[in-house]
Amino acid sequence: MKYLLTLIFSLFLAHSWAFLPDPIPQFFSDSANIRRAELYAESYVHKKLDATYQEQAQIAMSHYPELKGVAIEFVRKDIKTTMASRPSIDFIFRKKENRQYKIYIDTQVKKEQGLLLSDVPYNAQIGVIGHELAHIADYENKTTMGVVLTGLGYLFHPFRRKLEHKVDEITIAHGLGHQVKEFSAYVLNESNVSEKYKKYKRKIYYKPQQLSTLMSGYSIY
Repeated sequence: MKYLLTLIFSLFLAHSWAFLPDPIPQFFSDSANIRRAELYAESYVHKKLDATYQEQAQIAMSHYPELKGVAIEFVRKDIKTTMASRPSIDFIFRKKENRQYKIYIDTQVKKEQGLLLSDVPYNAQIGVIGHELAHIADYENKTTMGVVLTGLGYLFHPFRRKLEHKVDEITIAHGLGHQVKEFSAYVLNESNVSEKYKKYKRKIYYKPQQLSTLMSGYSIY
């Protein structure tokens, strides 16, 4: 039975990957791939996203075909990290297929405790947006109670670390491993954030070398 389930899961992944754009190591703002991303993303629902990150979001969204038709609203807000994904507050009262989600983009950094999306390289911006979309993909696979328990568990570092690792793995599986690795490398090696913030990132998220190791396990890279 175990082997049968493994085979079914493998076939499901292969079927899913058939609809994903091929992984690309480096996206540029003038890339020809942007038009392809627009075509992939034209049936996605995303509101209140200004031109600053429109292209990056479209490229990232093109790697998540399962999120077509899901209502995702990008909102600028003063939060404690670069970006964050959450279901709308009324999700408890909605059917699963009618859920709405918000992706928050930080607007202010205090005492170098964080990093604005605007300070991140273009390719890495796609990576962190892809990571947040992976959170939504994870929410979409959970019941209402599962989402509630995820929110409660996130208050504790061991659960948070396990979840963020899982979400990075989802991002890699969807073909955005190069981009999420670049974001991690930028935060840890090139940004001006505090050492305390970097220490937190190392504790909770995969480090660049770990992301490379995970990527090597996928035939798509």
